[in-house]
Amino acid sequence: MREDQATLVGLGFGPEELAALKLDKPATAEPSGLMDAYLRRSSRKEDLATLRGHVRDMVRWAQMNGLQIRRVWFEQLSASKTSVRRREFEKATQSIMEGRSRTLGVWKTDRFDRRGMGAVGRMLDEFDRRQARLVSVSEGLDSARSGRMVFAILSERAREEAKDIAQRVKTGHDAHKAEGRRGTGRPPFGLRSAPGSGKVEPHPDEYGTARRLADLLLAGKTTKDTAHKLDEEGHRTRSGATWSPTAVSKLAQSPLFAGMVPVRRRKTDEHGNLLDVWEGYGEPLRNGVGEIVLCGTGVVTSAEWFRIKALIAGRTDTRWAKGKPEAKYLGTGSYRCGRIREENGTGKGEPCGGPMSHRGGRYRCEVRQTRGSSVCRGVVTLADRIDRAVGQAWVDHVAALEPDDPVAVELARRWLAFTNPETQLRKSEAQRALEAAHQRVRKLEDDFYVYGKMDEERFEELSEGQRTVIESMARTLDVLDAEAALSPVTIESLREAWDAADMADRRMLLKCTLGPKGVTVRPAVRQGDHTPILERLEFDWISKKTVLIGS
Repeated sequence: MREDQATLVGLGFGPEELAALKLDKPATAEPSGLMDAYLRRSSRKEDLATLRGHVRDMVRWAQMNGLQIRRVWFEQLSASKTSVRRREFEKATQSIMEGRSRTLGVWKTDRFDRRGMGAVGRMLDEFDRRQARLVSVSEGLDSARSGRMVFAILSERAREEAKDIAQRVKTGHDAHKAEGRRGTGRPPFGLRSAPGSGKVEPHPDEYGTARRLADLLLAGKTTKDTAHKLDEEGHRTRSGATWSPTAVSKLAQSPLFAGMVPVRRRKTDEHGNLLDVWEGYGEPLRNGVGEIVLCGTGVVTSAEWFRIKALIAGRTDTRWAKGKPEAKYLGTGSYRCGRIREENGTGKGEPCGGPMSHRGGRYRCEVRQTRGSSVCRGVVTLADRIDRAVGQAWVDHVAALEPDDPVAVELARRWLAFTNPETQLRKSEAQRALEAAHQRVRKLEDDFYVYGKMDEERFEELSEGQRTVIESMARTLDVLDAEAALSPVTIESLREAWDAADMADRRMLLKCTLGPKGVTVRPAVRQGDHTPILERLEFDWISKKTVLIGS
C-alpha cells in the first residue's frame, strides 16, 4: 500500500482513477526517477475537484518527463499566515533532502511558499547540492533549467500577496467588530451564533451549565472548586470531558461570555514580527467614546463579568485563580521581624524588617530561615497569642477614629476596593483608556506641530475624536468615584465586618489600616518573658499625613 493512500482517498479519488493515474501501487524507480508532489489549500471552501485537477496535472507532467509520483503531500493552511508552521511541507522538502526522490513538484509557486525569495533561494541552494530540483507544473518552471530567477520573482510576489490578504482579512474583522459582530471561531460554551450573523445568544442545551458555572464563581468559589462541583453534579464540557480549573477560567474570562466583542493582542518575536500566539483571554472592545461594544446576549451581564474577572484575579492574592486554600493566619504578609541588626554584629542599629511566616503554630522570621543566623537571629512567637492581640488592637484603633477623620475615609475607601472589585476593575480600565487617549493626543500633536505629517483638517478631526474619549472616560471615573463616596461604610460597619469576617477578609481589613511597614514584632527579652505581647508590637497605622500625601 502507498504511504499516501489515505490522502488520495480523502481527496476523492476512486480505485479505478488511481489505477489509471498509476497511483494505486508504491513507486519502484530510483530516486532520480521519483517525484514528490505537494498540495495546499487555504480553506475548506476550495473545491476538492480543483485539488484533484492539480494532482492530475502533476501526474501528467511527471509521466511526460519519465518520473513516478512517490508520494502526494497535502495540507490545509491559510495563505495569509506566513508564521504558521507547515508540517507536511517540511516533510515534503525533507524527503528531497534525504534523497528519497530528486524532484519536488507543486502546481503553482504560490502554493509552495509565501516567505519570499530568501527562503525559497536557500531551499533551492540545498536542492542544488543534492542534484535535486523544484518544478512548478502550471507555470512550466524548473529550477534545474534556468528557472531560479523566475522562482525568486514569483515567490516575492506571493509574499506580498500574503501580506495583502492578511491586511484585507484584518480590516474586515475590525470592521465587523466595530459594528457589533463577534468575529470568527466557535462561540464559547453556553452560547451559539447563527451562521453569518456575528451575534451570540444562549445555547438551549449548554446555557444551564454555563450559568451554574457563573453562579458558583460569583458566590466566591475558586475555579478549582467550581470545576469539581460541576463534575460532581454531572455537568460536562461541549466535548463531553470533565471540567478543569483552566477550562473554567478561560470560559469565564472570555468577553464573549458576557456578549461583549472581544479584542486580543498578538504576541511578537524578538524582531517585532507577529506570531500566531495571543495574550490572555481578551478584553472588551470599546467604541470611540469608550463604551463597550456588545454582540448579543451572553451567559452573564457585563457587570457580572467584571466581578468574576476581578474575583479570579484575586483581591490581593491568587487563591481565586489557582484554587489555593483559604488563608488561615492573620499575620502572613503583615508581620515584620523587629530584631535589631546591631545585636547581630552589623552595627546598623536597625530592625531586620524581614517578613514573618507561619510554621508549626509560630510566626518566624523568614530572613533567619532562609539566610541564617549570621544575618538575623530572628524572632519566634506563638501565632494564636499575637493574632488575638493584633485583632483587638485593630478593633480599638478603628473605634477611636472619628467618622469624618481623613484616616477613616481612607480606610473605608481601601475596604471598598476589596469588597467591590468590580468597581475597582472598571476604574482601572477607565483609567488605562484615559491615559491611552492622552498619549494618542500627544502623538497627534507631535505629528502635526513637530514633524508635519498631516494637514490641519485631519489633525482637528483626529484630535476631536480623542477629546471625546477623554471627556467620556473622565465622566466615567467621576461617576465611579461618586458611587464609592456614597457607599454606606462606617466605623461601626467596619467593626461588624471584622467580627463576621473569615480569616482572609480579616487579613484584608488589617492591611487596609497599615502602612508599608506593617506590624513590627520585637523579640522577647529572654525565654519565658511575661511582657504583654502588645508591648512588643509596633503598628504602622496609616496616618493623616499618609492620607494627605497619598491624595
